[in-house]
Amino acid sequence: MILEGVNGMLDPSELFPEVPNIYEFPSVHAGMLYDKERLDKYSAAIRRVVKEGDIVADIGTGTGLLAFLCLKAGAKRVHAIERSPAIKWAKEIAHKNKFGNRIVFYEEDSRNCDLGEKVNVVISELIGHIAFEEGMAESLFDAKERFLAADGIMIPESVELKVALVEENEVYPDCVDCWDEIAGIDFSTMRERAIKACYLTSLGNKNLLSEPKTFFMVDFRESKGLSLQGSHRFDVCRAGKVNGIALWFEASLSPNVMLSSGPEKKTHWRQCFAPISIPITVTDYDKISVDIDMKLRTKEDDSFEFNFCMEKKTI
Repeated sequence: MILEGVNGMLDPSELFPEVPNIYEFPSVHAGMLYDKERLDKYSAAIRRVVKEGDIVADIGTGTGLLAFLCLKAGAKRVHAIERSPAIKWAKEIAHKNKFGNRIVFYEEDSRNCDLGEKVNVVISELIGHIAFEEGMAESLFDAKERFLAADGIMIPESVELKVALVEENEVYPDCVDCWDEIAGIDFSTMRERAIKACYLTSLGNKNLLSEPKTFFMVDFRESKGLSLQGSHRFDVCRAGKVNGIALWFEASLSPNVMLSSGPEKKTHWRQCFAPISIPITVTDYDKISVDIDMKLRTKEDDSFEFNFCMEKKTI
């Protein structure tokens, strides 16, 4: 029996410690705005859901794209809420495009906002690389409770976190196994830190050593909360070396409009790879159990934690 684990999540602020808010980089927004899959699927959902004269709340509007698309679809008014400095760009773009007083901006956390009216649609793209690390769940539950009319609609309507066993052949050798000896100095302690991070990578189906399973799922039409612990047993589908798990999301934006960041999908999210310290050699039909628990960001504590352990079952 082999037990491996990883703790922690690579925070964007670790990449740019001198900048307090990564969303001050225009390049971060460009990656999202020019993501064709993201744009096409959200545009399709807006066309299906937003009706002439609707009142809309956009949670985490960023540079305002979804809010503007709702206005173009016929919304009477959009409440655009953004707590990061990016909202200044959204205001400039709104002025440039003559949206006038049809859009109302709020530079604060949506959980602190009072819109003064109920809305027909709540829309948001606070979907993180592993679905829930950007605070989407609590923010949208709050928006549903306080902003949404009784017959209102949520976009997305549901989001789930997918997980699969993988053999990853680029990040693992370059970012994990690389820590050894440099100029005669032992740097192996850095490997311990490398194991406790998650990495963005682009995986193909060839990397998967199991079928994916849904670990966490939230349906904003029905749910009141989100379970933070999950456990699944995976059947290995081919021989190889499991060196971690891949994580991605699947979101139902509206009926028949699905957005996925899974393998083979070309999105700015890519997939998240969480490594284990010692790869596990597997053959067809081996059984691997994976346990995951997360601590979500809340209004009181803005930190996010992700932990998992993996165990090879012996017969």
